[in-house]
Amino acid sequence: MRSFLTEHRGCLHLYINELRQFATSPGGLVSDEIRAVIWPILEACPEDDLLSAPSVSDSDFESARSSFSDGEEDDPLTPTIESKVTSLSDLKRHVEWGQVELDVNRTLARFPPNISEGRRKELQDELTPLVVRILHECPQFHYYQGFHDVCLTLLLVLGAESAERVGRKLARYGSFKWYLSQTLEDSVLKELSLMYIMLWKEDSELEHAMRSVQLGALFALSWPLTWFSHALHHYEQVVVCFDLFLAAHPLMPVYLTSAFVLWRGSALLTRPREMPMYHHFLNNMPDEIPIEALISDAQALYRMMPPVTLRGSLFERYHSFLVLKAERTPLPKTSFSKWLAAGTATAALYLISRYWLF
Repeated sequence: MRSFLTEHRGCLHLYINELRQFATSPGGLVSDEIRAVIWPILEACPEDDLLSAPSVSDSDFESARSSFSDGEEDDPLTPTIESKVTSLSDLKRHVEWGQVELDVNRTLARFPPNISEGRRKELQDELTPLVVRILHECPQFHYYQGFHDVCLTLLLVLGAESAERVGRKLARYGSFKWYLSQTLEDSVLKELSLMYIMLWKEDSELEHAMRSVQLGALFALSWPLTWFSHALHHYEQVVVCFDLFLAAHPLMPVYLTSAFVLWRGSALLTRPREMPMYHHFLNNMPDEIPIEALISDAQALYRMMPPVTLRGSLFERYHSFLVLKAERTPLPKTSFSKWLAAGTATAALYLISRYWLF
């Protein structure tokens, strides 16, 4: 990989397929030195189908990037990048500054252990304005707790200037555009509803057990919202996930979520069949996980059930299955994600808030 980068230095953007292959191969991009070179290129060159996919906004399986049009200038959610740099004093007057600063001050556990106290403080001082500047550029953006985790990972790998550029592009063109501008129920929970179809195809007993207690998807809410950066316990695991997500389809975090659930499925089925027990078990990520094997499983799920199939024929088959089995009152297609979000009264309260405390 290093020899390839050296040979093609200065024109790496012409070899985007090779860079994606490096990023999605076992072990990912190996080092932060290589990531600092490749991540900005991957984000600058999304897959062709991401910007040309037709809108499926009436579907419960709308992809976070599938409703883009080629003409972004007419999109009210497209931020206008100001030529004038926003001052720190202006950023501090932003309505979200206080909340972002509180969250940033709680990020101690997210830093690699080899970072000194002084360097950690410098990075935290850089992180709050970085996040708020991205929010400031689009008035429709509303901060959610966890977006700072994404930006922190970018900052640790890329440094402040490059991290802001990549973070801005993720917010403008990626899944985060919808997470920041729509309710969680209308964005990330719609994506996570795809997980149940994958579970049904791969482990019907597990899918039935989770559905029978109305588990929904709240246990995994932070996983796509933070690209697993809040859930995983080791920095090396987090950056390998970012390698994958920057190089793959925007729904890849949902495929990895499904792979995680399938991996823990056998152990889950030994627990009492109660929603709180299931939620607690799945929500608490083990310290040691076979991350490379799970990434491989997620890629296999993607090949077997690509997004167009999940949102199309497999959805229809799964919906028909639920109706024929009559295990619950059949729901109309437009209500399917609301069922997946169902749970306790606490969950309902959660969904009306723009913030959640981990």
